[in-house]
Amino acid sequence: MTRDRSPKVILLTNMYPTAERPWFGSFVAAQIEDLRALGVELHLQAFDGTVDRWNYLRAGRDLRSLVRRRKFDLVHAHYGLTGAVAASQRSLPVVTTFHGGDYTGEAPWQTAVSWMVSRLTTPIFVSPQGASRLRRPGAAVIPAAVDTDLFQPRDRSRARRKLGWDEEVRYALLPGSRTLRNKRADLFETAVRLAQADVPDLKPVFLEGFSRTEVAHVMNSVDVTVMTSDYEGSPVSIRESLACETPVVSVPVGDVPELLSGLPGCAVVERSPRALADAIVGALRSERRHELRERALESSRVRVAERVVCVYDRLLDRTAA
Repeated sequence: MTRDRSPKVILLTNMYPTAERPWFGSFVAAQIEDLRALGVELHLQAFDGTVDRWNYLRAGRDLRSLVRRRKFDLVHAHYGLTGAVAASQRSLPVVTTFHGGDYTGEAPWQTAVSWMVSRLTTPIFVSPQGASRLRRPGAAVIPAAVDTDLFQPRDRSRARRKLGWDEEVRYALLPGSRTLRNKRADLFETAVRLAQADVPDLKPVFLEGFSRTEVAHVMNSVDVTVMTSDYEGSPVSIRESLACETPVVSVPVGDVPELLSGLPGCAVVERSPRALADAIVGALRSERRHELRERALESSRVRVAERVVCVYDRLLDRTAA
């Protein structure tokens, strides 16, 4: 069945950028922009469940009111708990994107909610591990999108000058804040210290306190990005690094092993400081290679948005049948 118009969608999310936290759910904001560029008529309903858990109940009430008052085709929820809110209304079909933290097992009750929501709604997972964890093998797997226009290879010395960094040292980046325990800054710092035995001028840096434009400079300034997280879904920072042709060393987490498979200068190693250190040294000896950017282009913003719209279309065709 072919419809004669683009879908009208309510996008429900518990993560969305604010003036105080411009990074909070920035990937959701980017996807909204991309979907609208493809013609999707989209109404945003954002709430913050971190400041007040009762906001989940309020969001459900507001959603049901909106569905009664206006005509939409479907609801797209981001994160498992938000999917439960979206499923509280039964008038419209629901798509739920699961991002990783909603099924990792850190909070068993949250995994249980996500398991239920993945059956009450049409799920999208950002990695095959998510579909496997929640036992939905036939579900759509659509990775996090990367802004390949903003993140592209630039002259490393020039990028460092923009940040005020030393042009003569080597930099290893932890793609996250030291305040987030999941990012395992302790493992990263230990691995960098071991690598300094072979590369004395190696310096650790952390992805914290930068604007989006500055992050693009960071990804071009560092010599290697090192992922040490306890859990991830489809970390966009890794694709941003690849888009800038900066090699990545990682522990096996989320969809990173599949993403890095076969890429020169990149490695996925066991979760040990020694293995990470050896891989960091190997990455520092590699040159920039175009294959890294080509891999990132596979999940550019426009390609990811097109795949999401395909999920909408298939769901609405099934609903209309």
